[in-house]
Amino acid sequence: MSTGAQLIAAHDLIVRADYGQIYIESSATEDDDGWGDLDPYNAALDDATESGRFVGVRPGLIDLLTPGQWNFQTPMRLEIWSAEPADDRDEWDHEVDGDLDVPDGWISFAASGGGYPERMEIPSGDYRVRVSGRGFTQVGRAGAEGDDSYRLRLWPRDRATAPVLRKRWPGWDVHR
Repeated sequence: MSTGAQLIAAHDLIVRADYGQIYIESSATEDDDGWGDLDPYNAALDDATESGRFVGVRPGLIDLLTPGQWNFQTPMRLEIWSAEPADDRDEWDHEVDGDLDVPDGWISFAASGGGYPERMEIPSGDYRVRVSGRGFTQVGRAGAEGDDSYRLRLWPRDRATAPVLRKRWPGWDVHR
């Protein structure tokens, strides 16, 4: 972790989760993403489940799996940092780091079932992103009651880095 990290901006949003997923994406998402994925959404879902991170990463796309089937009022906090922020994973149920390139300065949050995405303008750049979630109760039940919430922390990066599972919620053990 870098010392002296400063919070640049913070936004509290309400996003939609559906089919147990929230897509977080930028214009860098492509149908052929250079990784050989003709469908980056299914590839990100496969990455999320096969890796056991329950957060799938593809260029310009993060597929955040939620314990609940749906929650159209999901709290999401978006933070932009000058460098990697301090470690507070003890306050969260699940946490994953990945990369997200935002070439045009816009990211969107959309439910996998469609609907209108929530869009947010941020400084364009290549970011490391920390996805944190809490309030998880039970796979298939959390979320619909509005119990779960998420935080996305972004900070500049100078090179691509593999996704890292920082903390795993034990409730994912029953996921099939």
